[in-house]
Amino acid sequence: MLKIIIVLTALIVLTACGGGGMSGAVGNPAQPGASATGVTVTSEADALLHMDQLRASGFRGGGVRVGVISTGVVNLASYQSAGVLPTGIYVSKNTAGTLDEGSWMLELVHQHAPDAVLGFCDGVDLDFNVCIEDLGNNFHADIIVDDILFSGQFYPDASAATIVQLETANDRMVFVHLAGNEQNSGYWQGPFVTMQGAVGGSQATLLDFGASSGGSTDAFNTVPVPAGKRLRLIVNWNDPPHGADNHALSVYLLDANAQVLMHASSQFDPTLIADYTNTSGTEQAVRLVITLDAGSAQGLAVQVTEGSPTCNIECQPLSHSTSGLAGGTVGDIPDALVVGATDAMSPHTLEAWSNHGPFRLDFQAVADAAAPDGFDYTRLASPVVLKKPDLVAPDCVTTPFSNGKTLTNNLFCGTSAAVPAIAAAAALLESAGFNRAQVLKALRSTAVPLGVAAWDPGYGFGLADVAAALRSGGN
Repeated sequence: MLKIIIVLTALIVLTACGGGGMSGAVGNPAQPGASATGVTVTSEADALLHMDQLRASGFRGGGVRVGVISTGVVNLASYQSAGVLPTGIYVSKNTAGTLDEGSWMLELVHQHAPDAVLGFCDGVDLDFNVCIEDLGNNFHADIIVDDILFSGQFYPDASAATIVQLETANDRMVFVHLAGNEQNSGYWQGPFVTMQGAVGGSQATLLDFGASSGGSTDAFNTVPVPAGKRLRLIVNWNDPPHGADNHALSVYLLDANAQVLMHASSQFDPTLIADYTNTSGTEQAVRLVITLDAGSAQGLAVQVTEGSPTCNIECQPLSHSTSGLAGGTVGDIPDALVVGATDAMSPHTLEAWSNHGPFRLDFQAVADAAAPDGFDYTRLASPVVLKKPDLVAPDCVTTPFSNGKTLTNNLFCGTSAAVPAIAAAAALLESAGFNRAQVLKALRSTAVPLGVAAWDPGYGFGLADVAAALRSGGN
């Protein structure tokens, strides 16, 4: 099973690009303030979600263990020496580099739930599922929060089985996952509507992106690629891994003259990567073409995800794009709290980059040690649609950043900046005696609706209200 990370961290200056996907940005920081409990709080999410009220009532995350999975804590010692993070943090895996996003997430959890015990695992350097297992089984986390997004798929992810095992062993185990930042024209999903055409000098059955999207016939999904930039597109379709009867598909990237820039094919694994670097001195219009090489188009669905580095909040726009990636591969875990991002400023509108739902599943999975990926898959009579995301929380929140020596308050933007608040909210509720079922019910049922319905594809059930969740008792 090919599982592809589609978002990596990059520090992006807000004034130049309008945001940073799982990233921070220099802004006009608010002044740090000391809460009534002596904790320095910079994040605007603290008061907006009413977490300060729980701490004032004595619920500070004591007795709760929160594990963070992200892309590095390279300046961790600097934060600890400055006193914004405790010294006793469990670190499972971290390699030298330039990524420090795990530190920012740890800081936010610590601001909101200062008495919680913290752990970290690098979800890129160490396998994501191994990180979940390590934080659950060795760190003994009650809450695991991550900001590692993978390309969407139509079958249950292996992490779902790991989470179920941890939940069985610990009735406080809560998994919190980001919605992702590809909504801004970086994702497409639709049925395989066929058309006939030529590609690479041969006739083929092509995916009609235009008709599949409800418009005029168009065999191309075109992406502008700036000079010197790399394009990475991940193509998935609704077949299971290692399926004997899988469809065979091919992807092509063409230039404006229909010349093939790259080509890849697959059948055993329903995932293909289209990768190309524009080495010319000018922007190129690169055209994605998908062909059906074997199997019937009936019931066949395809999704295209624009990966890093061309999509990190601000994507190079696909000419045909849709909604529906919330949570990526981990959107299939029903109990997970998938979190989108709203503007920290009133009226808390959904960020343009925050991925929408719902999430679609075409298969159920059963463990099988003899199978190549440890699972056998059975196609459901009809796809299951999961209502993800669950909640939203503010992003572009003020967070201390470090260069390894000194700290400066910057803005941390993207759904990566929203998930630590929800993890901390769960920790506060658990320190008040809530178990997992009560945390999930309380946060979902008391969220402040911001969409047009009880559940909205972008806002989920709404903006979390931790004080209201506490008052509900989770019942």
